Amino acid sequence: GGTLNAQTLQPAFEKALGGGAMIVNKTGGGGTIAWNFVANAPPDGYTVGIVNPSLVVTQYTTKTGISFKKFEPIITTVIVPAGVAVRVDSPWKTFKEFIDYSKANPGKVNMANSGHAAMYHIGNVGIEMATGVKFTHIPYKGSGPCVAALLGGHVDATLAEISTLLPYVEGEKFRILAVSSAKRNFAIPNVPTFKEFGFDLDVGTWYGYVVPNGTPKDRIKVLHDAFKAAMNSESFKAFYAKQGGMIEYMGPEGLMAYLEAQDKQWKRIIDFGGFKPE
Repeated sequence: GGTLNAQTLQPAFEKALGGGAMIVNKTGGGGTIAWNFVANAPPDGYTVGIVNPSLVVTQYTTKTGISFKKFEPIITTVIVPAGVAVRVDSPWKTFKEFIDYSKANPGKVNMANSGHAAMYHIGNVGIEMATGVKFTHIPYKGSGPCVAALLGGHVDATLAEISTLLPYVEGEKFRILAVSSAKRNFAIPNVPTFKEFGFDLDVGTWYGYVVPNGTPKDRIKVLHDAFKAAMNSESFKAFYAKQGGMIEYMGPEGLMAYLEAQDKQWKRIIDFGGFKPE
């Protein structure tokens, strides 16, 4: 997801910057290897990191010493909400029916997640915390296998980013019962938000860009302006229009405030769920 975000921005970003930008993939550790690489890079504006909610989550679920406080924020580009999906032949037509059933039958609903202590597992625990239900959590390796499990009837529901779910909604295989964004999503305007059910749970994916602490403000401004121009490009907007991605601009101060709010939210759910660093 992060690589795609960067690749989609790259041509317009390079044009606005007036220079080349190379995308370097440093995989492993759920993003922590890449983030530690960026945190320890020279603060000269030439090493930029792409971050998502996992940056906040892995502070509490790993022993890698990663922290969002090791970075200066530049900008956010897009939010891809998460949705609770069931099969179209599921007995639950609405999120309220789903929650009412889950409440009346603790542990009966099998909820797929993208891996133990991964953000969508913790997101599912967030739904439990907000509504008082109890799911049986079934971990898979990523969102793709969750979708396959739901398609195959091995689980009752899954929480995943809507970009993963939309093709199955369009193919009339899945129904999305609720989404995690603050406002309804343009791709599925008939689907209510968690907020409409009385709780705030911002557990979707978002992508932002950061630099190491100590990067000069003028360098951050140059990068910010180039990213802002790129996210306003038609190619970037067109890519996310298909994904249900909500183009969401926050500058350095806005992103820092958002990271702090995300930090509080995820820590509260992680404490509630009793997740420990591994």
